[in-house]
Amino acid sequence: MNLIHDRRNFLKGSSALLASSLTASSALADTKPSQKTLKVALIGCGGRGSGAANQILKVDNNIQLVALADLFPDKVDSAKKRFARLGDKVQLSDDTCFSGFDAYKKVMAMPEVDIVLLATPPHFRPMHMEAAVDAGKHIFAEKPLACDPAGLKKAAEAIRKCEEKGLYFLCGFCYRFDGPKVETMKQIKEGIIGDIINIQTSYNAGGLWHRGRKEDWTDMEWQMRNWLYFTWLSGDHIVEQAIHSIDKMQWLAGDDDIKSVNAMGGRQSRTDAKYGNIYDNFSVNYEFQNGITGNFTCRQQSGADRYVGDIAYGTKGKVDFQRARIYNSKGEQIWAAKGKFEQMHQHEQRVLVEHLRAGKYFNNGKESIKSCGLGILGRMSGYTGKKLTWDQLMNSKEDLSPSAYSFDTPISVAPVAKPGITKFI
Repeated sequence: MNLIHDRRNFLKGSSALLASSLTASSALADTKPSQKTLKVALIGCGGRGSGAANQILKVDNNIQLVALADLFPDKVDSAKKRFARLGDKVQLSDDTCFSGFDAYKKVMAMPEVDIVLLATPPHFRPMHMEAAVDAGKHIFAEKPLACDPAGLKKAAEAIRKCEEKGLYFLCGFCYRFDGPKVETMKQIKEGIIGDIINIQTSYNAGGLWHRGRKEDWTDMEWQMRNWLYFTWLSGDHIVEQAIHSIDKMQWLAGDDDIKSVNAMGGRQSRTDAKYGNIYDNFSVNYEFQNGITGNFTCRQQSGADRYVGDIAYGTKGKVDFQRARIYNSKGEQIWAAKGKFEQMHQHEQRVLVEHLRAGKYFNNGKESIKSCGLGILGRMSGYTGKKLTWDQLMNSKEDLSPSAYSFDTPISVAPVAKPGITKFI
């Protein structure tokens, strides 16, 4: 069987619908879409969630934000004040703004809500997806979809039920909605660089925010306020942030099944106890079933050089995917994306709304589960020092969930992983 040929056929099918929506002459524009007022609820009122809410409200004039939910009342209050400036597109009241660990349940119980935007710390994504499906809501879920194998399996089941129930699902792997990259992918599938052999991808970033700790915070509140730094909440930065680069690598590899993952990582610069138990760097080798290999690095180290990029090497040239440029085997640029494209976060919301209005089913869950799984595998391989497979991930018993969800729940910080000592569960 020609695995590379199969990969190209997959790319042609999976990108056609998305590519059509990138221009005003899309297939969706030729339909007569429903003009029903779509009512949206935001669960997770931080920066990314607030951004997603603003963006979906801009898609058309018949969308309203009708509910907010967050663990913390101060986050809900701040978001409510920010959204107030948007006028009639925001229909919030004290009765539709909720806080606490069970706030999401109150949103799901609102029959008028059509779409939920899920943007809490990633640990909660699977349970929120599950609740949304049970309540019959369409879903935008920010990446990643899980932090551990137990959560990933729950998220995968929710996505399966979305298909079964006809509920639309869009995961926020935003680079797949970036016009220049979609146009570049068209060139790749037409064979401009031949067969892809290897992909080099990096998400080398600096340090991020930290909220400190107030004297009256319990251990649970401290960890929740600084969720980036605890593996159970974020999945570590390879899963929470750098997963974007892993998703681009998987996209370039044709969303093929993974054969093996072999990683290393550590905690060299960000060693203070306030940074919880996550690493600050990873290096991962991925091998796909179709023979393509991927070499991935990520770090969050203040003062170090930053670089986010992806280079795919083919038998006839290479692609600078992040910058949407293509070179022949002599290193000469032979193609670059041109034109004006909608900003990718805005466009992903447009794709969800326009497909929903047109009745053209959309669900990018399967490839999103794969990307999240590759991130989790990279972390688990780095933590344990073991070469791992997808079957091992799916059979893993690792579940990082706490015993209960309450600010009074005792929750210690798990030890920082030590390769060769930390066990694969």
